[in-house]
Amino acid sequence: MNLRQIEVFYAIMKAGSISGAAKQLHVSQPNVTRVLAHTEQQLGFPLFHRHKGRLIATDSALRLLPEAEKVYLQLGSLQSLTSKLQKGHQHLRIGAPPVLASTLLPPVIKKLCQNPAVSVDLSTDNRGALCQALLQNEIDVVVSFGRDIPPGNCGTVILESEMVALLPATAAMSVSNGSVSVSSALMEGESSVSLDELVLHGERIIGLDSRDPLGIQISQAIKHIAPDYHHQVTVRSYMAAAKLVCEGMGTAIVDPWTASYFTEKLITRTLSPAIPVSLTCLVAEHTPISDTARQFQLFLSQQTQSTQ
Repeated sequence: MNLRQIEVFYAIMKAGSISGAAKQLHVSQPNVTRVLAHTEQQLGFPLFHRHKGRLIATDSALRLLPEAEKVYLQLGSLQSLTSKLQKGHQHLRIGAPPVLASTLLPPVIKKLCQNPAVSVDLSTDNRGALCQALLQNEIDVVVSFGRDIPPGNCGTVILESEMVALLPATAAMSVSNGSVSVSSALMEGESSVSLDELVLHGERIIGLDSRDPLGIQISQAIKHIAPDYHHQVTVRSYMAAAKLVCEGMGTAIVDPWTASYFTEKLITRTLSPAIPVSLTCLVAEHTPISDTARQFQLFLSQQTQSTQ
């Protein structure tokens, strides 16, 4: 099936009739009927049964619909982009972890979009998926945690910071109710907390997935202190780790942007020794960088410098 055939098939499935599809596609009914007949002849099986002037989708058509819908939506996205380009728009597709998309990037995107010719798509996902999207030309630039550069990508470290510990707001919590006991020495009057003390005092530390750049760093730091340490709870989301601390499930080691969300609910402490966290701006190695992407990188660099 070519794109026109998919478009007609999808329109008929959604409209339920030849006349409805023709109206949706802004073409004549004979045109739709002709494309449908040619498609069924080419496929060698019917897509619809005709009954008293109505079209009833066959099992084959119902099985084809989800895949046809994917292509149709992608075609719509392509048409939208080409329309923007025809009008002189400078379109930029940005990818980032959810926490950066909701904290660091909004003021950068706001500044970028002061130019009315610029349009932006902001996608959120884990680092691996975003880097793969770069290679597949589905995203133009990725902002992520970690210093390592995946194969096929190139990047620049735009900020070096430190991870922080999130502790429950109460000075002590009962073990009997399923919560973790937090030493009052960790809570009172100290601006930093020793990772050794957290681990060796038996504090329950919520783990981050070992496939995550920050999760790898945390795991390595803890294993250096206690090789047999085991996380009872492991999460993929930094926000989820912080919210579990709010529930009294233990302590969490997270990035500064996640911690900033919980300053009124949790106690934030710097770590000793420090666990570094890097922000990297990534692009595909063999894809030319647009002027809009360069402008975004400049504004992002300015934003990170102003928040240090």
